[in-house]
Amino acid sequence: MPVYFIQSNSIQNDRIVLTGDLAHHLSAVLRCRAGEIIHLADEDRVRYQTELAQVAENRIVAKILRRERPEFRRTPAILLAQAVLKGDKMDWAIQKAGELGVSTIIPVVTERTIARPNSERARRQRERWQTIAKEAAQQCGRSDFSDVAPVVPLDVLFKNPPEASLKIVPWEQEEGRSLKAALHNLNEEKSIAVLIGPEGGFSSREIEKARDSGWVSVSLGPRILRAETAGMAVLAILDYELYSGGN
Repeated sequence: MPVYFIQSNSIQNDRIVLTGDLAHHLSAVLRCRAGEIIHLADEDRVRYQTELAQVAENRIVAKILRRERPEFRRTPAILLAQAVLKGDKMDWAIQKAGELGVSTIIPVVTERTIARPNSERARRQRERWQTIAKEAAQQCGRSDFSDVAPVVPLDVLFKNPPEASLKIVPWEQEEGRSLKAALHNLNEEKSIAVLIGPEGGFSSREIEKARDSGWVSVSLGPRILRAETAGMAVLAILDYELYSGGN
């Protein structure tokens, strides 16, 4: 069931007042009517089951029927550092990462990045990606959504690595360590960062610098995956490993 995101300051006693784009989406696009049940979540991941009491094009009042406090997160947070992809591939990657529960997405520019973001439209591009991530989270029922960080050069990421207890970078030339081997203590990890390269892959120099800054290079098997596929394959494997045991 979709979950729509709100700010807690829109809550007034047992009512939630929705305005702006969300009110327009519910009333004009989804054509919701009074009496319908919708689910909302605030910035603290508190979820609300509500009944629509008043519906207008630019203002909706929803009555809170039930509050659900966020459960303790037993699984590690996952960060995706994704080299910027050309065309709509980056949009797709951000959408799917959001569906697969990634907490943070860092767009990265590498040596072989083809689509290099224009600094003049960087802010608008980030806003677009953030909207995509938020809509993906709403559609799949998450209580939060992926935070899309500003685009950074890969060298900057290496100088300021994410605070993750495990940092993995798939590389098609890696022969000594598989992804399975790198995940042998998965349930003991506090956080995981995944670094995915561009269409042309990482250079040997970039992989050496990654290793020097604490990243572990891994193989994804005998097949070379496309840049937009590799990240989703790793995230899906993490999702399976973290949840298949009832976690």
